[in-house]
Amino acid sequence: MNRRNFLKLSSASVTAAATMTSLSSMLAHASEVESDDDYKALVCVFLYGGMDSYDTLIPCDSEGYASWANIRQPLLNRYANSRDKANLLPLTVPSRFGARQFALPPEMPGMQALYQQGNMAVVGNVGPLLEPTSKTAIENSMANLPSRLFSHNDQQSTWMSGSTEGAQYGWAGQIHDALMANGKSNTSPFSAMTMSSGELMITGETTSPYHLIGGKALDVNLLNNVNEELASEFNDHFSQAQRTTSNILEQDIVNKHRSAFEANALFKEAVGDNNNDTSTFPNTPLGQQLASVANVVKANQQLGTKRQVFVVSLGGFDTHSDQARELPELQKVLDDAVSAFYTQIQLAGLSDKVTLFTASDFGRTLAINGDGTDHGWGAHHFVVGGAVKGGTIYGDLPPATFNHDLDVGSGRLIPTMAIEQYAANFARWMGLSNSEISQLFPVLAQFAEHPNFMRS
Repeated sequence: MNRRNFLKLSSASVTAAATMTSLSSMLAHASEVESDDDYKALVCVFLYGGMDSYDTLIPCDSEGYASWANIRQPLLNRYANSRDKANLLPLTVPSRFGARQFALPPEMPGMQALYQQGNMAVVGNVGPLLEPTSKTAIENSMANLPSRLFSHNDQQSTWMSGSTEGAQYGWAGQIHDALMANGKSNTSPFSAMTMSSGELMITGETTSPYHLIGGKALDVNLLNNVNEELASEFNDHFSQAQRTTSNILEQDIVNKHRSAFEANALFKEAVGDNNNDTSTFPNTPLGQQLASVANVVKANQQLGTKRQVFVVSLGGFDTHSDQARELPELQKVLDDAVSAFYTQIQLAGLSDKVTLFTASDFGRTLAINGDGTDHGWGAHHFVVGGAVKGGTIYGDLPPATFNHDLDVGSGRLIPTMAIEQYAANFARWMGLSNSEISQLFPVLAQFAEHPNFMRS
């Protein structure tokens, strides 16, 4: 790995405070200040491409299933694993839905079990909104709509930050900024971590992402292939150990190199390259990313972190074609990885301190295009953890039919819960007050109170 990539992907962008203070001293002080009794972590699983909610939370009462299956039948005929009603995995549904019933596809038995055990909730019809929006207002060009709906890059950015592509700060990173400001978290290079992509979500003004590749802190490969004396000299060279300069920009880069090396050394000492248990996780990219998160979470005291935000990812959900083959495979990958993650966090006694949630570009159309589905708007999501008021459904699940009040064409759903309403639950659970949340998410003033799916 060359120096440019090392600087780009490592923890070189730790905060200015960290560059001027010994990281080891800072972390030692942090662990003295607070034990892990007050530890909490958020884990975002970002599903790139736009997951098809209609084929993930499936109506299974007679009327709802018949409508859904009639619309989707040409596609359903191609599934290797039958979507017949008897083959679905039913969920216990709150009474407010009346006779309506819902199920998960047969590829998701682990998440069905988490839901039935009360450790997972479904949050319905979430998406970007600037104000409550109606079909009539949209048809009459009177609605104030978010920018660039249905665009992958822009909606990924909107889900992560509230703004289209080019945004600087994400809402999870800004939550952590606010937690540092109110004393609920501490300055640490390990407070925001990514195992793949999605850095925007966990970037704040003072919170910067720390990257792991394959669950490990990054190395300059040369240092592992020379003798001890040369390794020491090369380490001093790459880490800019003795370098000082009167040029402010040059010195800033020197400091970042130095802090990156120091943070990586501390991470290896706390978590260890040889003690990362990944054998209990599926050998898939998402499974191994969540294995890395689990190892970091278990080392929270050694790392000196009070609050952490993580982002992992799974791609491939842009199922315009070949959906009958691709989507079930992705659902199985998601189910296996999330189930393994919860099991390990529970065994570590941290299930009520770690909350995992899904996010995605958008939902997809109810209508099929012959071999798949097209870009939608609102979508349903999962929240997993011991602190979740699970075993139930929050928000709305519009019917799998056309031409209702929330259908803006082909079954594209107008969201009834804004992303900020979804995110506010996590902000409150992590330790922000209502006033701090209102300041962080000013658009909330446009909406009624959101459902509260997190325990205090």
